[in-house]
Amino acid sequence: MATIKRRTLFYIVLAIILAASVLFLYRYGVKLGKIASPFLMAGIIAYLITPLVKRLESKGISRRVSILLVYLLFSLIIASVIVFLIPELANNTKELINTIPDIISGIQNMVQNFLSLIRSSRWPADIKNTIFGEIQTGVAVLQNYLMDALKKSLMTIVTAVTSLFDLVLAMIIAYYFIKDKELFRAAFVSLTPKKWRNEIITAGREINQLMSNFIQGQLLVALIVGVLETIGLLLVQIKYPLVLGLIGGLANIIPYFGPILGAVPAVAVALIQSPVKALWTALVFVVVQQLDNAFISSKVIEGKMGLHPVTTILAVLVGGEFFGIPGMFIAVPVVAVLKVIGRRVIEAVV
Repeated sequence: MATIKRRTLFYIVLAIILAASVLFLYRYGVKLGKIASPFLMAGIIAYLITPLVKRLESKGISRRVSILLVYLLFSLIIASVIVFLIPELANNTKELINTIPDIISGIQNMVQNFLSLIRSSRWPADIKNTIFGEIQTGVAVLQNYLMDALKKSLMTIVTAVTSLFDLVLAMIIAYYFIKDKELFRAAFVSLTPKKWRNEIITAGREINQLMSNFIQGQLLVALIVGVLETIGLLLVQIKYPLVLGLIGGLANIIPYFGPILGAVPAVAVALIQSPVKALWTALVFVVVQQLDNAFISSKVIEGKMGLHPVTTILAVLVGGEFFGIPGMFIAVPVVAVLKVIGRRVIEAVV
């Protein structure tokens, strides 16, 4: 009886803590996001370069020098990207922003042509009026969705390109994350009760493996998918292939919904050129997504996040509703980490 009461009390307290955390994040999410941004970037950088640092360390090079050598390598790569790709990406982004009114106008013209065909048909008037009403409602929803998707996608790219200060700060933080990781680990463990330390260490290792699989695997998959989509858009001669391929690759990180969100801007741009181009563009994204599902993700991502598909979809929807596109990106790893913590806490307490 006492065990049941203790278990019930634990679940009530856990539910209250989770609800309070969600409410706090929702209310102060923007401010917390600005503060946490360089630390999150530092974590991503640390996960990305740690395998290279470990490999250099295995050759007898000190950790500090290994980190600096990896930074030097990445700096050379970033410098090459800035010199050769950023100008073209900036031009593509600027032109695409200026093209948004043309995209909307092109969609409206196609709809008007379709409506003209219906008006000239011999269908009954009530059927025509019903079709007109449904089409106009659908077009309004589609226009709002396209405008919102394009603007958010482009602003995400612009923000990422211009956040140089956060990137520099993140690299500094990541340097200390890697160099002093044993110190951070020991300090954190020392603050926890001794009877929980084994569980905390085990949970920490599991979380570390999850995050490593997600960050290293998903970013590599996003890079491969983005390159393939850019090549495909070049082959079908769609305008702004670099920025549209980049949007598609980044969106691919979002489970289930990402490929669709990434394809929308490219298809919308292709509609300006012709409906046939739009079909070819959609085909490019479908083919790349099938390649991703069949070969790329299965080969690159060795670990799983350990979430049921329904849980994954729910996490993405909740993340998008509360925190927009950034929330959709981080929803899955956050839920996976919470699952690990929750399971370990329940096993330790109940």
